[in-house]
Amino acid sequence: MASLRSSSGDRLRSSSGDKQPFPDIRLRAWQQEAFGVYRDAVGRGIKSILWEATPGAGKTTGALVVCLHQLRRAGARSILVVVPTAHLKIQWARAAARLGIHLDTAFSSSAGSHAGDYHGCVVTYQQIAQDPAPFRALVRGGCVVLDEVHHTGDGLSWGSAIRTALAEAQFILCLSGTPFRSDLNPIPFVEYNDEGLSIPDYSYSYTRAVEDGVCRPTAFFAYGGEVSWLEKNGPLRAAFSDNLDPIASSRRLRAALDPESGWIRPMLHDAHEMLMTTRREHPDAGGLLVAANQTQARKLAKLLSSITNTAPKVVLSEDSEAANRLKDFQDSNAPWLVACNMVSEGVDIPRLRVGVYATAIRTKMYFRQFLGRIVRRVPHITALQIAYCYLPADPQLQHLAREIEGELRHCIRRVDGEEVKEEQRETKERATPIEQAWQALESTNSGINAVIVHGNQLNLFAPAGDVETIRSVVDEQVLARLDEKRSKSEEKAALSLEIRKLVGLYHKQSGKSHATIHSFLNTKQGVRSQPLCTEKQLTERVQLLKDLLSGKRAIETTAPRRVGGMR
Repeated sequence: MASLRSSSGDRLRSSSGDKQPFPDIRLRAWQQEAFGVYRDAVGRGIKSILWEATPGAGKTTGALVVCLHQLRRAGARSILVVVPTAHLKIQWARAAARLGIHLDTAFSSSAGSHAGDYHGCVVTYQQIAQDPAPFRALVRGGCVVLDEVHHTGDGLSWGSAIRTALAEAQFILCLSGTPFRSDLNPIPFVEYNDEGLSIPDYSYSYTRAVEDGVCRPTAFFAYGGEVSWLEKNGPLRAAFSDNLDPIASSRRLRAALDPESGWIRPMLHDAHEMLMTTRREHPDAGGLLVAANQTQARKLAKLLSSITNTAPKVVLSEDSEAANRLKDFQDSNAPWLVACNMVSEGVDIPRLRVGVYATAIRTKMYFRQFLGRIVRRVPHITALQIAYCYLPADPQLQHLAREIEGELRHCIRRVDGEEVKEEQRETKERATPIEQAWQALESTNSGINAVIVHGNQLNLFAPAGDVETIRSVVDEQVLARLDEKRSKSEEKAALSLEIRKLVGLYHKQSGKSHATIHSFLNTKQGVRSQPLCTEKQLTERVQLLKDLLSGKRAIETTAPRRVGGMR
């Protein structure tokens, strides 16, 4: 099978030419590129950078190689890794130990330091926000990794506390798989352009990860039907194709996912059939069901057990043994994992192949982080690896599935007002207890309503239970995509994306505005604006920007001419 290679549109190569930074550590191509960008930044005296890499691409390994370089070559005194949730501390410490870096997961700010046989420690954002002062001395002259840095804005004062705590660090590496927030608060240590969009120093998209064979492509199966629920004014019934107001839409989704309604049972049955079929080529393949809360998780686990005749592993966020339960599942051959709020990001269980989205959360961030759990490719499986995601045919969830290969950026100035309002309404709805009269009623699942692959909806081609036909058509679609040649329009869009990233890098390096940089490029190429450039001219523009970044060229600043004695 020929593999579609990414054009220059989604990669930034370092001018330093770094390959494997340490001969005994094998890095993927994107990790080598990202390390080269880090080396360039250090060479220019830049103290913080942002790597954006799609969930499942391997950010942890790339970041730990930076930590090794800081310890061995840059003289860093210690390492501090900051993570969103407590269970990720153990995962980071284990990954670091494999590279010879030992991190204290039980660090307390009251101690002020860690034991001498540690290279550093791993803590949560909440730990720093609660008591930032001790961390200021701890990180002085050290290297800091901020995992999923968008979480620094989760608390009202977290951003300022973390800036204060890490002010004297030697170097800060920010990581994000979903660099997006629905609010307008800037993320600490992240640069923004003139339009208020975040500027990554390196970006690795899901599209390129699929093309490079780093991540699996995903096939989405959206299930329709009619859903019923009871409110104080009486029973309501609606199909997923019905246009509802935001509150009714949220309650329709909640009712469908409630085990008492009966709607979800056929979808769970089909998901299990797909998992069992996948296990013929991938014997220890697993399935993940993410529930809305602990009560629903337990109910859905019981329902799944009745369908599969096996007891799924249940991991709940408040469970003190959650991290150990996740590790047990990772190392086992158990088919199903049921969880809530434990696998939204960062958890590395590559054998997960099938996902059931059984939560009413419909934000871009949560949806993509969930998918990150099932797209991690397993090198030793030679068969075509595809992730299978089962979800209700909720219009908003289907929209998220169609745009999965799109790019996310956090914006602090202009936003898609309707989308932000929808997320705010949804957050309020989830936080507000449903009136006592509300109840999920018996509902009807009509089977697969849509199949979405690479953002495109396929024609319905088989009954829900015909797993073999469904798999064969999805495989055909994926193979066709991997073998196809990009159109000129796609190539130009990819080049334009790289130009945007390079302009952002040069803005950060030189301090010149984006408008000044584009004006220089237009003048140099004799064009009025970038949209009028040919593909050849866009390629030349990329090289001009790389020359600016490497110092081979410079934008000459002409002093303004005096008019009437005034500037």
